[in-house]
Amino acid sequence: MTRKIFTDTRERWRQQNVNRAFAKLRKLIPTHPPDKKLSKNETLRLAMRYINFLVKVLGEQSSQQAGATTQGNFLGLFPQGTHLPERTLLDDDLPVSSPGPSCHLP
Repeated sequence: MTRKIFTDTRERWRQQNVNRAFAKLRKLIPTHPPDKKLSKNETLRLAMRYINFLVKVLGEQSSQQAGATTQGNFLGLFPQGTHLPERTLLDDDLPVSSPGPSCHLP
């Protein structure tokens, strides 16, 4: 019985940590309306899209600045042309789109 209580407590603690991490991630992702509650699934998918959007924005800025980055290597992190997938098979059920110019960014 004591082992079950310990296991349940540990699982509750783990789940609370996961929920706190998702709450932090939700605050970083721009949504419309801003107070929209996202599911964990929507949060992860939007985070991937937002990261891809930011990589593209930074890539465009760096290509406009001659000599700012080394040829074929973006910020020393991503090889040129590398990006997150635009869509996956699971994206079909989400009515959200990638952040665009009209989106209020943090």
